[in-house]
Amino acid sequence: MTHPLTHASLGELRKLFATLPAPAAGQRRGFFRATFIGPAFIRLTARPTLEITGLPGWQGKKFLNPDDATNILATGNTTREHLAMRVTPVTSYADGKPGLALTYPPQGGKAAPAPWRWVRDEIRQLDENTILAFTFVDLPLLRHLGFPFLLVREG
Repeated sequence: MTHPLTHASLGELRKLFATLPAPAAGQRRGFFRATFIGPAFIRLTARPTLEITGLPGWQGKKFLNPDDATNILATGNTTREHLAMRVTPVTSYADGKPGLALTYPPQGGKAAPAPWRWVRDEIRQLDENTILAFTFVDLPLLRHLGFPFLLVREG
């Protein structure tokens, strides 16, 4: 099933994002399956980009509690957690408003692996079971380019 936002433009998605609230603590629970949305070049390059940057088989994100999350990867019939994330208050790169982002803190005493140490996924609540997210890379020239995706609750 295709989501109505699947083919939305980046401008439409950013405008919508700016109207949405950050997900409340009670909404940040369980597994959310990812769906790539936006222009074709983003939808077509998202999966290969994740494969080469260390998230092969990425399925989505699981909120372990309101402040901690992890990525879920699939290999064959099994899934596993990979790269812990923290829910962090931020000023949004998308619209300059206060919000929340999933960030990659040091892992095992070392900085998160590249490129994840520079990545943050800003999140806003679209509806009770859907989060609109934008991935930003916190490096010059890339900081304000956001790559949209949806997270839809499954569990």
